[in-house]
Amino acid sequence: MKNPNGLFITFEGPEASGKSSQIILLKKYLKKNKIPFLVTREPGGTIIAEKLRTIILYKKNKISNLEEILLLMAARLNHINLIIKPALKKGKIVISDRFVDSTFVYQGYANGFGIQKANDLHKIILNNFLPHKTFLFELDPKEIIRRLKKRKNKNKYDKQDIKFHRKICLGYYKISKNQKRFVKINGNNDKNTIHYNILKKLGL
Repeated sequence: MKNPNGLFITFEGPEASGKSSQIILLKKYLKKNKIPFLVTREPGGTIIAEKLRTIILYKKNKISNLEEILLLMAARLNHINLIIKPALKKGKIVISDRFVDSTFVYQGYANGFGIQKANDLHKIILNNFLPHKTFLFELDPKEIIRRLKKRKNKNKYDKQDIKFHRKICLGYYKISKNQKRFVKINGNNDKNTIHYNILKKLGL
């Protein structure tokens, strides 16, 4: 499958919802079928952005929600300019594990900055750069907690209580409502079923 303009796909959802596992399966499929692609992640994707990822997710830095959002936006701008746009110009399928929707939900909604304010910053700083399609994984907060208990390397969001994860789920519901680019995925379904549905939605 060749797309001269490229295709930008993002995987979104709460912690432990199965995003990363599906990205691995999609990567294997694209590689097997010799379809040009690039897999990346946020925060991260570039040397600078990966350093900011460590500061945001793992370091015990006392930074405000606004400072965190601005760091994320700076990392994202670097990511878009150095990685995403060049790959799209080459006609590749770009797959990102999280993107701006995570900022809208985690910092904008759950941490109280405001979805609209976060969206306004995105429009100003990043010129409203959005993915063509977003696969949104949905999972019950109780199941999220159950899965996170098995996770060894936890970031600061993995360590949050069920109230926080309920907020995250509600935040995703709010930002995805009536938005055509979102494809909702039931995170409780088995891996193969989800993988098949993703390929179908992508026309692969």
